[in-house]
Amino acid sequence: MKEKEEERLKLLKQHEEELHKKGFEFICGIDEAGRGPLAGPVVVAAAIMPKNSFIEGVNDSKKLSEKKREKLYEQITNEAIAWSVAVIDQKEIDELNILNATKKGVTTCIQELKQKPDLVLADALERINTLRNTI
Repeated sequence: MKEKEEERLKLLKQHEEELHKKGFEFICGIDEAGRGPLAGPVVVAAAIMPKNSFIEGVNDSKKLSEKKREKLYEQITNEAIAWSVAVIDQKEIDELNILNATKKGVTTCIQELKQKPDLVLADALERINTLRNTI
C-alpha cells in the first residue's frame, strides 16, 4: 500500500513540477467537502505549498480517518506558504444553491490567501469567473 501511495504522490508532484517549469510559482490546490449531504455546511480549503513539499497521505478527505485528517491539517498549515478555509452555512446554501455556495467558498478562500496564487488547481469545479488561472 505504501508503494501505491508513493507512486500516486510522485505522479502528482511531476504534474506540479511541469507547471512550475511553465512559470507558475505559487500553485494553489483547492478542494471542498460537504456538497453531498442534504444538510450541513460546505467547507472549502485552499493551500499554496512550497515547491519541495511532499506530505504523505494527502488525499480526498472522505478517504481519510478523522485522526489522519487532523494530522495532515497540522502538517499542511505549518508548512504552507499560505492557506485559508471558508465555511458556507446551510442558510447561504439554501439562498444560493449548492453550486453557487461552493463557488462562493472557493472565491472567499482565494481572496483570503496571504500569497495570491498564479494558478489554482481544483478537482471538480470549472470556470469560476472570479478566478483567473484555473485548470
